[in-house]
Amino acid sequence: MLGILKKELGWDRILEQEGLKYDVLTKIPEEYFEPIIVNRELTDTEVTKLKILLNDGLAIITDFPNLKKIIKDFDCKPTKISYILSDASDIFKNIIAVDLKLSGYKSRLADTGFIASKIPAIYQGKYGNGYIVGLPFDVNHAVCDHRYERKAFYYTSRRFPNELASAVSKGDIRKLVVNCLKKLYAKMQLPYCHVWYYPEKYSSVFAFRVDTDFGPIECLTATFELEKNQETIFTYFVNTKEHYYVLQFQRDFQIHCHVHKVFKDYQRNYDNIKQAKDILEKFGIIPVGFVSPFGLWNENLQRAIEDCDIKYSSEFTLGYDDLPFSSIIYKRKSNVMQIPVHPICIGRLIHAGLSKDKCIKYYKRYFDLQYQANEPMFIYDHPRRIAQFTAVFDEILTMASEYPSVWITTLTAFHQWWEKRLTALKNSQFEISKNKITINTLEQHEQIFYHIILPDQHETFIKIKNGHHRLRRSLYKPIKETKMNDKEIDRYHIQKSNRVRLQMKLYESIDKIWGILEKNI
Repeated sequence: MLGILKKELGWDRILEQEGLKYDVLTKIPEEYFEPIIVNRELTDTEVTKLKILLNDGLAIITDFPNLKKIIKDFDCKPTKISYILSDASDIFKNIIAVDLKLSGYKSRLADTGFIASKIPAIYQGKYGNGYIVGLPFDVNHAVCDHRYERKAFYYTSRRFPNELASAVSKGDIRKLVVNCLKKLYAKMQLPYCHVWYYPEKYSSVFAFRVDTDFGPIECLTATFELEKNQETIFTYFVNTKEHYYVLQFQRDFQIHCHVHKVFKDYQRNYDNIKQAKDILEKFGIIPVGFVSPFGLWNENLQRAIEDCDIKYSSEFTLGYDDLPFSSIIYKRKSNVMQIPVHPICIGRLIHAGLSKDKCIKYYKRYFDLQYQANEPMFIYDHPRRIAQFTAVFDEILTMASEYPSVWITTLTAFHQWWEKRLTALKNSQFEISKNKITINTLEQHEQIFYHIILPDQHETFIKIKNGHHRLRRSLYKPIKETKMNDKEIDRYHIQKSNRVRLQMKLYESIDKIWGILEKNI
């Protein structure tokens, strides 16, 4: 089993998202046969023991301060890291850049990726018969970060679409860490095994979230008609003050708000959610989902969500373009699942000057990136824009349904699935030896699979069912290679240019004038 030296909420989140079980090692063992995450400061004695393990073939991932102790000539200096840009190497698979805006380190021995497009960022290298990956930032600190900002998202236009979103791209951190772990397993000539993300070996999942906001009845009617024509189900997050009358219909209705605001304090957030929940329950609806107005999030809002017995929420100022996770508040793990979506809606694209055709191309690019990375394809919008651009949405939704092996579902159904996946992760164990896997599980899972990757980059899927299962070579298939757009990587610095930063500052000033930002409420 994967080893880790210290249990931390940020690392636990990533490993849970990936479906990896791990052992917390209270000390450096005499021998260890799987990679180790070295995520706390090492003593001199521990460094000596770790060097012996590395010489014997261990692979580790750690940070630069620990690398300085392990590698004789390694040096590092503190620096601010705005973002780490991909160099298209294997550990940046399906990543263009990782947004951080955090303190970190730089080193002349780093050789992978670039800090702000210029300075080599990440260290990789052999150590004896072993292997080390060194990251220039604190993973736990980055994943637990709650800051948000108005952020530009890439498109081939002079004005980038933008939205209030998490300052740290936590989904990219997860992908970077997972790519590193897969590499460490391969370096140790071990199979990498985790619980697959979707049922029935689906490659990805698609769901459409509709925030009703203030759209008139005609817009909601147009949205219902689109849903009917698409022969699918949307998840509606209802502004109950404006749209209580739609609750008489049979839909996947959840909570948006009663008053379209997010507050700094607990009580007003609680009252707002509770009032909306009471209205849904009067119509016989037991809501389990919530999304906040403007995608805003704070710890008092999260407490209110918990106390209203909500099971999942979705706020892109906390996270976007990522697998589900549990929010971290007051140094603890929330019991409410966060289901991130892509934060850019049609209105943001129109504001950035995109034509209807370019709006469709924007989502085609987004779907392509998510699909090739086996990531969720979750988008959202509002009835007013759906009514205004019905043909555009019809084409976008049809396009999403045409990707092979994509599960078309609702956010509510996906939440239920992910809970089952987490239960399977908790209650199942496996052991791989030679050409078989032995699985012990408290319950049989017909739809939940282990995904196994060999060092030669072949993969297979095995149902999580008790017993010994042969791993015949014929079961494995080559993993499809993916490639990011080099032009997008080359142009990423433009998104972080002074011109774009000034644009974002202007939009943030407008947010404050309109009272959107929570600190003014």
